[in-house]
Amino acid sequence: MLAYARRMDHGPTSPELARQVLDRYARAVGDAGRAAAAADPGVAAMLDQATATVGDALDPNRRPPLVELASYADGLTDRATSLGWRMPDPTTVDWRRADQITWRLVAVCELATAVQDEDVTAA
Repeated sequence: MLAYARRMDHGPTSPELARQVLDRYARAVGDAGRAAAAADPGVAAMLDQATATVGDALDPNRRPPLVELASYADGLTDRATSLGWRMPDPTTVDWRRADQITWRLVAVCELATAVQDEDVTAA
């Protein structure tokens, strides 16, 4: 299992920068993965499991802030890439067979949407 690598020293430092990073991941795999989960209960279960894993890695007692999510995604991607992983083309992914890194990135996007939705309703 790939260990989580947090990018505390060079991750995004503001919610605005974090949103830019998270938008990049959403375009890369998040939007397609979330759409696949909405269309297939089996895929939805995979997303739920990955979302719980990411949430627990950050802090199981609260929803992670955008900066924390973006740092997690960047650290995970950096570590996975250093081991040979490559971002998949979301148009060709078989979501029932997607790897754990891809699912964790989709989960980050799912959590980021929930955080952004809360920010809007709290304002």
